[in-house]
Amino acid sequence: MDMIFLKLLNMGLAAGWLILAILPLRILLKKAPKRVCCVLWGIAALRLVCPLSLRAPFSLIPSAEILNAHTVQYARRPTVNTGILLINRTLNPIISRTLSPAPGASVNPLHVWIFAAGILWAVGAVLLLCYGMFRYLRLRIKVREAVPFEEFSPSKNLWLCDAVSSPFILGLLKPRIFLPSGIGADELVYVTAHEQAHLQRKDHWWKWLGYLLLTVYWFHPLVWAAYVLFCRDLELACDEKVVRDFDGAEKKAYAHALVSCGMQRKTVLSCPLAFGEIDVKERVKTILNYKKPGPGVTAAATVLCFLLALCFLTDPPVSEFTGSRNGNDSEFVMVFRKFNATDSQNLTLEAGDVLNAAIILDDGRMAVKIRYGDAVIYDNQELLVSEIFDLEIAQSGIYTVEVTGEHARGRVSFTRSRLS
Repeated sequence: MDMIFLKLLNMGLAAGWLILAILPLRILLKKAPKRVCCVLWGIAALRLVCPLSLRAPFSLIPSAEILNAHTVQYARRPTVNTGILLINRTLNPIISRTLSPAPGASVNPLHVWIFAAGILWAVGAVLLLCYGMFRYLRLRIKVREAVPFEEFSPSKNLWLCDAVSSPFILGLLKPRIFLPSGIGADELVYVTAHEQAHLQRKDHWWKWLGYLLLTVYWFHPLVWAAYVLFCRDLELACDEKVVRDFDGAEKKAYAHALVSCGMQRKTVLSCPLAFGEIDVKERVKTILNYKKPGPGVTAAATVLCFLLALCFLTDPPVSEFTGSRNGNDSEFVMVFRKFNATDSQNLTLEAGDVLNAAIILDDGRMAVKIRYGDAVIYDNQELLVSEIFDLEIAQSGIYTVEVTGEHARGRVSFTRSRLS
């Protein structure tokens, strides 16, 4: 359970950057077709669902794996890799100080916290799923005495019910439109057109899929924001589909029907699609001011969606080494912006020499091991801060310096000098 939660945590944090990009993009695309915003949320859903992503140099995701399983289970000084240097420098000293295991401890404290968080996540997901099913079943019971409105809908997917006060769609495989029995004749045509538009767009499927994602990522505040805005954009896109060919008088009549039916409804977390789920004022304003977007606006919006998918559905490449390296039999010097590998250099040293070591670490972590034959004369596998030291050489021979970086940034220097 803990590793499942850790995987979802990393996927959710990566998708968070995409959601943050969509929020201002929705405003920028205000004059574009409203269905474009639904496409944007579809891209975000794809990022949340897909456990694998292609790596590309143009990816705008700072880090695809902020916390890995090895760090959680075994790291003596755990750190995170957010991909942003300032955040790493702020968080890592705190994390390493508070979550490092005590000497002789049998379990890593970070592993305990992730295990507990995994259990809490599972409980929350089950509760939220049960809540959705409870709402669904309660509505099923509420409309069990509904009668088909055959006079208006020969297809028999339109039903009248005394127990409901606002129109909504219920059902997935065989969806039905339920209307209050007292609905006026003036509103009936427009309300039915709105709900039929939802069915044509398969919105009753998309919203439930969105809710399932919410139950999985309930711990992520940006996913909650995305779900709320997604539901609003579904309604606006449906309104746009209905009024696309309306004249001014028809738009006003449709807006009047919206006010008549929508003002009675309260927003509920997992309610089925209905006529009045979002702010009525916003929808009326959008309807009355609607103008069909030109082909240029639609084309620009399509390009933006494509670029967004290209930059946020990909992960940054794993660069093994970015920097410079200089090594020979008397020195080993590396300066790197990114070091995520293992490198080694043989140094020929004589008795009486001093090996001057300088490890300057700006970000990430490193491990350093110095061997003389099979004997290890220096070993530090958890370097999180800079370290400078000198080693006096007692025996002549070949010494091997091995350095390993994990998302490291900085420089290392191993040079030979003589005792004065």
